Amino acid sequence: MKMSDSSRLQWAQAMIVTGLILYVPANVLPVMTMSIVGTVEPLTVLGGVEELYDSGLWPMAAVVFLASIVVPFLKLASLSWILLMHGKPVLQRQRGNLRRIVHSIGSWSMVDVFLLAILAAVGQLGALAGVKAEPGGFFFAAVLVCSLLAAEFYKPRMIWQTNSEPSQ
Repeated sequence: MKMSDSSRLQWAQAMIVTGLILYVPANVLPVMTMSIVGTVEPLTVLGGVEELYDSGLWPMAAVVFLASIVVPFLKLASLSWILLMHGKPVLQRQRGNLRRIVHSIGSWSMVDVFLLAILAAVGQLGALAGVKAEPGGFFFAAVLVCSLLAAEFYKPRMIWQTNSEPSQ
């Protein structure tokens, strides 16, 4: 089934709005609960960054902050701007380059979710330590999937369409 450009645009817009809505619980709810020698601590994404920083691992904290908070937000913001500019003949080359960048880094964002799954699977050391995935991880993954789908629905050729051209 072939989708028309107008339905592709609507689906992309719906994915971005959904991703922006889900971004809040993804960053407010805990993504995992760590238990180390009887101490149980639920961690949000930002809480994990703080934990790494407080442990003296500031380079790792910076990477997690960029990869888990800044990049998903920038992807959503970039795609929002591209969609808001749809049909306008200004900055088309820049929008095309930005869409290409967002599309190419899209699947790499899932590394965070993969890491959480690995931690939850192998981080079970009985009474000594454990890691349990929490609902925030689901919302975080949903935000990433929404941005991936939005970039997939909005094809590069659509950037070059102007409002005077009929959509197919």
